[in-house]
Amino acid sequence: MQQKTYGSLLLVNKWIFIIPLHFEIKQVIFQTNSLHDVYMNKTAPTIIEYSVKQNIDDSTASIKKVMIKNHKRKLVSDKVIVEQPLQITIVWVNHQDDNPTEHSQVFSITMRTPGNDRQLIIGLLMSEGVIDSFEDIADISPNTTEKNNNLWEVTLSQGLVPELSSLERYQMTYSSCGLCGTTSLKSLELRNPPVLSEQNHTLSIADILLMPKVMREHQSVFKVTGSSHAAGLFNGNRLFDLREDIGRHNAVDKLFGALLESRRCEGDKVPEHLVCLVSSRVSFEIVQKSVMAGIAILIAVGAPSDLAISAAKRFNLTLIGFASEHGFNVYHGEWRLQALEP
Repeated sequence: MQQKTYGSLLLVNKWIFIIPLHFEIKQVIFQTNSLHDVYMNKTAPTIIEYSVKQNIDDSTASIKKVMIKNHKRKLVSDKVIVEQPLQITIVWVNHQDDNPTEHSQVFSITMRTPGNDRQLIIGLLMSEGVIDSFEDIADISPNTTEKNNNLWEVTLSQGLVPELSSLERYQMTYSSCGLCGTTSLKSLELRNPPVLSEQNHTLSIADILLMPKVMREHQSVFKVTGSSHAAGLFNGNRLFDLREDIGRHNAVDKLFGALLESRRCEGDKVPEHLVCLVSSRVSFEIVQKSVMAGIAILIAVGAPSDLAISAAKRFNLTLIGFASEHGFNVYHGEWRLQALEP
């Protein structure tokens, strides 16, 4: 077997093993020269089954800009993505006293792109361990006194009292960083996340190579603005749902919130073959949201952080990065992928 070494790269035929300088990991890289053979094996068309369609008018705004190009100045119209604050207030009733009392507290203020706010809130509450199923929510609605729907209230089901320590941290989060500084491996363990499916060889390499292109073709907000992240839910190479937002964490919350809402009952399990694809890098929080949603395979167009890899190993999540039509890296859980064809 012929092998060549390039610095920290070890290339053995189609396999490349890398040891980066900053964080010592082992990863497996799959590469292909062309998607021709992949497309030839896919006769069934991709079917898009959105549970909630995103209204692009809510997500974009029209502006005027000056374009300087080829030493010429031109005033043109354009579309930019909208970013507004979303305040989430939790309401619950404490029945411990003789006289039941209603309590309310602001849970989070996050910057997001308007649209699919209901699913964003449900997904965020699930990933933070406030709710376990959609049945834990008695009511969720915007404050009707506000014209812009930036204030939302969530009333928890009777008998459900949130952990006050998690509410008292009064999170002010931003669209680019999510719930920064509030999470760790230990805190995720304390939330009693679901055990991920351990079914072997559920996903083909050919399907992974197709996913980024399929999702990119359906990112309507990104096509207009060029500034939105996306999160998609796949079964094989079929895209079942897609959400976009200026914040990558928000896009994932919208996606998993819609999934939780569609399940309705606590007994409804997440289908074992579902895969999440994100158009960004992978931080710990993205892994956390996937684990809490019961998604066993997380794929990203970008790179994972060291903590994201540690979390994937701790909770046995298959983590894939740098996914494109040419190849991808596997950081953990390669056993969930089908073997390479000879």
